[in-house]
Amino acid sequence: MNVQRLDKGHNSQQDGSSLEGERSSTALVPLKTTLESRASDSVIEVYITAVPIKKASSTLNIIRNVVPKDGGHDLQHLRRFAKHRDVPQHVRGPTLQGGTSDHIFLILAVTSVISQDMLIESLSPTLEVVSLYSIQVPRLAPTSQEQASQWTSRYWPTVYKKNNPFGPHPSIVSRAEDEIRGDAEIWMGLAARAASNSKASGFGEEVGVAIIERKNGTARPVAVAGDARWLNWPRDERGNATAHATLRGIAMVADALRRDSSEYGDAESPATDDDLEIFESKPNSRTEEENQQVPANGDGYLCHELEIYCTHEPCVMCSMAIVHSRFGRVVFKHRMPSTGGLCADGELRHGLFWRKELNWTLLAWQLQSPASSNSYLICAQQPTEEIPESVVSNPARILNA
Repeated sequence: MNVQRLDKGHNSQQDGSSLEGERSSTALVPLKTTLESRASDSVIEVYITAVPIKKASSTLNIIRNVVPKDGGHDLQHLRRFAKHRDVPQHVRGPTLQGGTSDHIFLILAVTSVISQDMLIESLSPTLEVVSLYSIQVPRLAPTSQEQASQWTSRYWPTVYKKNNPFGPHPSIVSRAEDEIRGDAEIWMGLAARAASNSKASGFGEEVGVAIIERKNGTARPVAVAGDARWLNWPRDERGNATAHATLRGIAMVADALRRDSSEYGDAESPATDDDLEIFESKPNSRTEEENQQVPANGDGYLCHELEIYCTHEPCVMCSMAIVHSRFGRVVFKHRMPSTGGLCADGELRHGLFWRKELNWTLLAWQLQSPASSNSYLICAQQPTEEIPESVVSNPARILNA
């Protein structure tokens, strides 16, 4: 019997990351959840060997007896057997014997659950040559066919089973995307108009949102709000955080519902002191006035299943307000890597739109175009077009809608 021990294989493969080419048209790109982001970086080491095809089944049966249930590791997203032509070059390298037309590669076990000596001892009665080789493979299942293909070329043949254990099911995302694709740019344009009005008036930064209700295939705006952080607020501070565009939009929805309930005698509007009002829920422009309507809210939650379109990724505070208000969908145009609360693959990595620790989840996209696919770079390089100069000159004031 010939025994070959190889503690480490040729794991010098590149990380495979590359910048995507610019998209030729506007596209809705679903955000990754925190678990999806972690899954893309997580690998484990496994032992593999090359076995004669005629002995493949019996060898796998031995492994299943020696390492029941793969030692608690889920390897169902990996091909257990792989032909020589189907594995990456670093796997079929010259250091591993076999790999000919009458041999097939086999994943034996995760290296942390069994020793080489035990594997060799278990396989020796069946295999004339026991060549062990350790490689890295993805720890978790892929969340798209594209990811499965990348992992197949980088690590080992990987299977995508058209599900997503780390976020919303792909079919749910696809159906929702089909619904909003036709008018997403319209509502984003409405948010941008509110943002421009805020900047021109001096009330706030060039940030805006549009809140949309979609019923029976028809969409309509129920609130549009621009940033108002500088309205009645000293300029030597960070601005009124409660007057961010997102919070203003939510407050407008609340005001509309309260007025509607009061008109029909269902509730009394609470007495408020306008001088103490800091949420700035009253419209400040014609765009905001013309697009304020009462949503058909029947279940008690403020913004249940409404959509919100934001010119910029909401900050952590506003992202939590979106979750707490029970929005169903959120779309933003420009990433804010230092302050944004939605993205799970940026600097903060909060991914607040879909977290198991929270009692509500929603769908989230970035509306990308050739000019905004890497919007965080654009914000840094062309601040006067997307982020007001007053904010760029004082980064501490970038608190975002």
